[in-house]
Formats: sequence, C-alpha cells, structure tokens
Amino acid sequence: MDWAAETYAGKLTVGKLEVDGNPQTRDAYQVQGIPTLILFRDGKELARHEGAIAQPQLQSFLDANL
Repeated sequence: MDWAAETYAGKLTVGKLEVDGNPQTRDAYQVQGIPTLILFRDGKELARHEGAIAQPQLQSFLDANL
C-alpha cells in the first residue's frame, strides 16, 4: 500500500488498521478476510477487495474506482 500512497498522492489517502487490536471497527466494516481493501468517498464505502492482490491488479482496481 505504500506504493499506492505514493503513486496516487493527492487522489488517495491510505490508512492501515490492525484488525486484531480493533475488533469493533473490524466488525463495523464487516471485514471477513485479511487483507481487506476498502475505498471510501465522502465517508461512504465505494469499493472493496478481500484477499491478497498483486500490484497490477491493485492498480487496475484503484484506477477503476478513483
């Protein structure tokens, strides 16, 4: 995700959450698998991807949703 934060600087803010230490947040966002990538716009979920993702697929996912 560091790559995405640098590549999409100004368009995307990256945050990370340790789910084991934050079970209430994990449950509120219905995180079922790790890793889970959730994109938000104006505080609302825009898109979600669960499971590992290679950089080319990550780039396609972000480009399609930004």
